[in-house]
Amino acid sequence: MTIVMSDREHDLMDVVQSIHDGLELPEGYRAEIIGGQIAVVVSPFGMHAYILQEIRDAATGRLPEGHRLYENITLEEPDGDRYIPDLALLPDALMRTRRQWIFPMGMCLLTVEVTSPGQEDRDYRKTAGYARAGIPVYLIVDQKRRRCVVHSEPEGDKYATVTEVPFGRDVVLPLAAPLTVDTSRL
Repeated sequence: MTIVMSDREHDLMDVVQSIHDGLELPEGYRAEIIGGQIAVVVSPFGMHAYILQEIRDAATGRLPEGHRLYENITLEEPDGDRYIPDLALLPDALMRTRRQWIFPMGMCLLTVEVTSPGQEDRDYRKTAGYARAGIPVYLIVDQKRRRCVVHSEPEGDKYATVTEVPFGRDVVLPLAAPLTVDTSRL
């Protein structure tokens, strides 16, 4: 599915991106563009960081050659939205050579979002953008629902496969070399 933006929509996105570029937020806050709107969020709680470390630990020594998990990287999707996933699996070469703060979302192999209280909808709304960019795997760790939601096989603005796994069971991320995350301590 191809989404075509009108000239007016492109102009509006340019304005939104310009505002986003100029934001000066207090320490502990970050801003994303989701669905053409700027979303300002507070930094996460400790459990959020703990979950990300569990994923990092599971990934140690199992990632594709020349790739790493990066935190808080701004990714731009084809329609101009800008997301800051909690983790993004990107090529080291891209991160070493780019001297800017916005990276093409299509270079990602995996994005991870850990939900924050009252902000769950925001992470689910990102699904369409991640799919449009062709990111092979998008993992949502939903703390409220106590489950992991694995999106894979992007098709247009959706994922063909969506698998929900309750906390306590292993989650398999279908990368070229599948990555298993133990959720028993979440």
